[in-house]
Amino acid sequence: MARRVAKDKRLIIVPSDLVSKLIEISNREGKPFHIFVVEAFEQVLRAHEMGHALKEIVDIFEVMEAQKSAGALFMPMDVLNYLTGKVYPTDKEELQAKWYESGQWYGKYLMAKFEDPVNALERILAASRWDLNEVEVKRDGNTVKVRCVSTVLTMEGTELFIKFLEGAIHSLGYQTKKQDRLRGIILLEFDRATA
Repeated sequence: MARRVAKDKRLIIVPSDLVSKLIEISNREGKPFHIFVVEAFEQVLRAHEMGHALKEIVDIFEVMEAQKSAGALFMPMDVLNYLTGKVYPTDKEELQAKWYESGQWYGKYLMAKFEDPVNALERILAASRWDLNEVEVKRDGNTVKVRCVSTVLTMEGTELFIKFLEGAIHSLGYQTKKQDRLRGIILLEFDRATA
């Protein structure tokens, strides 16, 4: 490992509880604390050189880990569209039911994994392989509004994705209030379900 030679050193004021946690991590990794901190700073710079904030990258990684744990599969969109196009005309209702059921499971998973599952859903959709150009999941009191735009979703894909979203959000305790869609454009509104 190449030894770093510092030309100039700076004092940085950091809360002591944060320093204690960092020392614990560096000890677990078997690295001297100063090397651990320098490597952390290097990763912040690397993230910014990529055009992203470190928080954004960590959030995306968290989403990828959640997707992996939930059994998500990476598949090229054209393959999914091909398979959907073959099955959809003859088994539309059954396929929609499967996507809804999958969404319900996913919503329950989000509830178990994240403190704020509605916010987590937005982050997961934004980082997902749905090739969504725009994603917004907004909570306003007892209402959740979902807006997704994709230039590559087919009409069949749009309808199936709506079923997935409904399943996920219904399992979070909301019911569908409004649904508007065009190919690749989804506008959904949900209200908190009453007992």
